[in-house]
Amino acid sequence: MAKSKKNASIKKDSDVKSEQTNSSKKSIKSPLLKLKNFETIKKEYALSDQELVPILVLQKISEHAELYIKIIQQILQPEEFHSMYECSVFTELEKQALLELYKKIMFLHRELLKSEIINEDENTLITISKIHEELLTIKPAILKIVIKMQGSWDGGSSDFNKNSSKQYFG
Repeated sequence: MAKSKKNASIKKDSDVKSEQTNSSKKSIKSPLLKLKNFETIKKEYALSDQELVPILVLQKISEHAELYIKIIQQILQPEEFHSMYECSVFTELEKQALLELYKKIMFLHRELLKSEIINEDENTLITISKIHEELLTIKPAILKIVIKMQGSWDGGSSDFNKNSSKQYFG
């Protein structure tokens, strides 16, 4: 099963060579060209040609995962005023769903760390492809969370606002 997964995310050497010759940037000779989703990875993480080193791409993906983790943490464990205010618009049921999403992203982040520690190109390429695809499926949920957080500042729909007429701020 591991081989079929590997084949699904990595191109044949002949395909890579034809892409290299067809590419307008013929000087690029990155192992990342083996990935079938290379172009979407390059675009999603705003990679320059100089950053097309597997370990650097892994770190860029890790930064995205960390951003998603931070967003969810602000709702589940608010420590600053803006987070306390924003988390009040989420129901307990929504917070439970966020916890499940948080667990999924943390698992992916640990997979990124593991791959960085192993530091073998083949493993790194598989991890990049797999985690990239997972984060793409998570991205719409994160966007909905951010929109809801932003909406908490528009019109006072927050429970925090309704129940905090005598809040202590100092």
